[in-house]
Amino acid sequence: MELSPLAREKLAKIGELSSEERQKLRSSEELTSLLADYFTDKLSADGLWLKLKRFKEDGRDSMIRETQLRLVSAMSLGSSNADFERCRSGILGCEMLKEQNNYAELEHSLSLLENLRQQYQQEKELAFNSIKGEIQKQVETAARQIARQAGNRGVSIDVQGSVEASVRSSPQWRDFLVKHEKIFGQKFDDCLAKIKKLI
Repeated sequence: MELSPLAREKLAKIGELSSEERQKLRSSEELTSLLADYFTDKLSADGLWLKLKRFKEDGRDSMIRETQLRLVSAMSLGSSNADFERCRSGILGCEMLKEQNNYAELEHSLSLLENLRQQYQQEKELAFNSIKGEIQKQVETAARQIARQAGNRGVSIDVQGSVEASVRSSPQWRDFLVKHEKIFGQKFDDCLAKIKKLI
């Protein structure tokens, strides 16, 4: 990749990295690669734990906390169950490597976070299905009218597809999503902040 003249000028002003900065950069890249393998199932939770144990044995304890922080940052309300569990397992596995750990508190906080995530999904599904029920009646009535007007000449209407699309584009659904995301997003962020303090 070709750097712009401005980027080259900024790099020249920065100068050479210190040995400590180079080590931090190497460690960061190493951790990024390690977590990429973990998230793509090339490395199991046990495998991650073993790699981090080696870092600890090499005197690189900071890598354990950094791994936990990155795993916490990877969590979201919309995470799949598998991704959430992968983050949870990694965070708790890291905690076991610490001399003084907060395993029980951390496990409890992660359980609260999972409960919040499930509540978020359930309420979202309930609202979607409620709006869908209302819209379905309207679409079915419209489909019957179109079929009558066409004189039953083989007119085919995808009622389910129309209902799904109508729900997703309805102002009622969009308003719900905005409020829902705001409320649960704040609760989720607060919970993540508590978890980061435990780490």
